[in-house]
Amino acid sequence: MDDFIVIVKNNFTQKGFSGIWKIVSNDTFAGMTESNIMVLSGGRYRPLSLVSFAIEHQLWGNIPSISHLINVAVYILSGIFLFKFLKIILEFKNSEKPQRLNLKAGLITLLFISLPSHSEPVINIKGRDDLMCLMFFLLAILQLINFIRSHSNSNLFFSSLFFFLSLMSKETALTFVIIFPLILYFFTNAGKNKIITSTSIYFSIALLFLFFRYLAIIDNHGIPSNDILNNPFVNANAEQRIATILLSWLYYFRLLVLPFQLSYDYNFNQIPITNFADWRVILSLCLHLVLFLIAILLFKKKSIYSFAILFYIITFSILSNLFFNIGTIFAERFIFIPSIGYCIVPVIIGFSILEKLKTQVLVNLYKGLAITFFLSILLLHNIRNIARCRDWKDNNTLFIADTKSTPNSAKIQLNAAIACINLSSNKDSVERDSLLNKAINYLHKGINIYPDYIEGYINMGVSYIRLNDIDSAEIWWNKARKMNPDHQGFLDYDKILSNHYFTAGLKFGTDRNFKESISNMLRALHYDPMNIEILYNLGGAYFTIQKNDSAKYFFQKVLTKNPSYQKAKEGLSAIEMLQRK
Repeated sequence: MDDFIVIVKNNFTQKGFSGIWKIVSNDTFAGMTESNIMVLSGGRYRPLSLVSFAIEHQLWGNIPSISHLINVAVYILSGIFLFKFLKIILEFKNSEKPQRLNLKAGLITLLFISLPSHSEPVINIKGRDDLMCLMFFLLAILQLINFIRSHSNSNLFFSSLFFFLSLMSKETALTFVIIFPLILYFFTNAGKNKIITSTSIYFSIALLFLFFRYLAIIDNHGIPSNDILNNPFVNANAEQRIATILLSWLYYFRLLVLPFQLSYDYNFNQIPITNFADWRVILSLCLHLVLFLIAILLFKKKSIYSFAILFYIITFSILSNLFFNIGTIFAERFIFIPSIGYCIVPVIIGFSILEKLKTQVLVNLYKGLAITFFLSILLLHNIRNIARCRDWKDNNTLFIADTKSTPNSAKIQLNAAIACINLSSNKDSVERDSLLNKAINYLHKGINIYPDYIEGYINMGVSYIRLNDIDSAEIWWNKARKMNPDHQGFLDYDKILSNHYFTAGLKFGTDRNFKESISNMLRALHYDPMNIEILYNLGGAYFTIQKNDSAKYFFQKVLTKNPSYQKAKEGLSAIEMLQRK
């Protein structure tokens, strides 16, 4: 979906090796225009994934299958490193058999790997920034724990290096500076001073990254968007903003527990702006306060539940909209790394229940039910993942598929309409008209959701043009013109309207219906006032019905624009001869 931003139409990526310096020294989206202009509020600096795309382009060109393969490989490696990390933290102060610990770590990893909410970062090539961020973070953790155990400075060096690479993959890695000391506190015997000295280097690396980021976007002179599609809180007051953010947190929680309604877009107005009178907002607030309270109460006991909750809250905080407006209310990819905290809890709870059962009969019954339940969850998750892969086959498929899961997103409806318009090309008349009528239906829904969405009006005109309903197309394009007279698309659309009315005018003229001929010619001239052929034919039509003053006016207009236009000269000569008589 976003391949054109980071690969296909990114000028820096398309330069291969020679574009790498431009990638690391500019905003992530600067390559779209080769000018460092802000696209999203605050800019974006995550160059490492784009560097990998540039290397791929240099070696293989634009071959999506290779990019997908690399994404899958990074995801597999992340799963392996996550398993290793989970084994380490579960082994700490735990006397269970290695097989039991391996099973716990394996089940948590399987749950994480299979979550359907992760389909976007894996399937969407652009999602590599999330994948690389996680992979390098896990490597940094493993090396840090090795450093605590072995006191080898090489481990600390590689841990620092991997953390820097994680930051260069995506800025969300900044939250990891808090996660590192938490891990040492919960899962090692390191003392307070050791934790502080061992993890202080990560704060230095974070500051170094922020300095690089500052240099990259310092001359980014763009203005943050006032478009509600890119700035969802533009019309919200402080209370509405906080309430809507809290509501979105509840949606994230539901996405983890019931991850079956998925979408690439949740923008206006899928999650409407709300206030504290909404019971869901209060529910979300209570839920997250309870979770935070549990984490605090269990903190001194070094409970894994406390760690899991804090991991979720801390890694999600930077994407929560609470501290920064990130340009959208909700996105599935934002829960990718925080979901590790979620995956830990149900598995550990499941094993805790097993340990409290006192009879073998209950143990066997519980094991059977637990295994059945867990396998069912994995099966359902992966059925959804396979279906989601089909949805992401291409833009047209994705745009239409997601109208079912997020019907109240104006962007979803517009993109589905564009997909139908694209698919209507090279179809027989019946199938073409069916697709175009579907496009019109999607556009009506999108415009009802967001009446100021100019692209909806423009594409409505395109749909009607393809249905040969020129009058309806003209109405919709003129509605769009009132919203933005300077829209570049009108150059092409006006040409279409002008050609249509000019052709109709010629036909009426051939049929000797000069009243309709002139009417259509004037409408054609309205959309293309510099067209010499229209001016000349208007002169000819007026001359034929003996309105010589009008004919003379249009012939002279032709010669003003093209003094050598012979037919216009002849027309003026004929008028002068008639006037002399």
